[in-house]
Amino acid sequence: MNSVREALGRLFHRVEFLYMVLGFAYLGIYAVQVLVEPPADIYASLDLVSEVIFWVFAVDVVLRLIHAGGDLLTWKGAGSFLKENWLALLALLLPAFRSLRVLRVIVVLRGLKPYLKTRSSRVGMIVGVTFPLILFTAALSVLEAERYADGSNIQSFGDAIWWSIASVTTVGYGDKFPVTADGRVIATFLMVIGIGLFSALTALLAAWVMGDRKKEEKS
Repeated sequence: MNSVREALGRLFHRVEFLYMVLGFAYLGIYAVQVLVEPPADIYASLDLVSEVIFWVFAVDVVLRLIHAGGDLLTWKGAGSFLKENWLALLALLLPAFRSLRVLRVIVVLRGLKPYLKTRSSRVGMIVGVTFPLILFTAALSVLEAERYADGSNIQSFGDAIWWSIASVTTVGYGDKFPVTADGRVIATFLMVIGIGLFSALTALLAAWVMGDRKKEEKS
């Protein structure tokens, strides 16, 4: 059993870069489907590729459960597994719901997780990658939901990006807004995610500044 766990540990380390590539590919396919609107046969083929990528991440979760083994039978072991793999579990569960397709971005973040081991990398990732990814994915999702709806005022990707920026910052100018149930679900998650992102960034920056001050005081 120990040999299996060691082999799985080595495997997880080797496939980190692959997961990052697959995460961006998953989001890229969705972008092509929404923005290009390819013919039905090509659209179906892209759906198939997305399913394959999704199941790669599903198999990864199963392998991590096997790697955890008997540790999952204890509260400490189960808590440690959830703490270490919560993003992988969310990536497996949430994007499967159509109204939560804005959370496809979690699959990308799942691929980036191994590169977020230090405080500075997490700050940089939130500012430089996570925030733009969420804006982009939310814009795609709301455009897909609203584009052909009666009374919709979000008709282009430019409209969707503007709405996404106004919503994630909780400014909400009101010139662009969703009229469908799916669009409103996306808007709700986007606003909640926006508040959480800004809070996390503030906390990380505060901890970073306090850490630097402590170092200066010691020196």
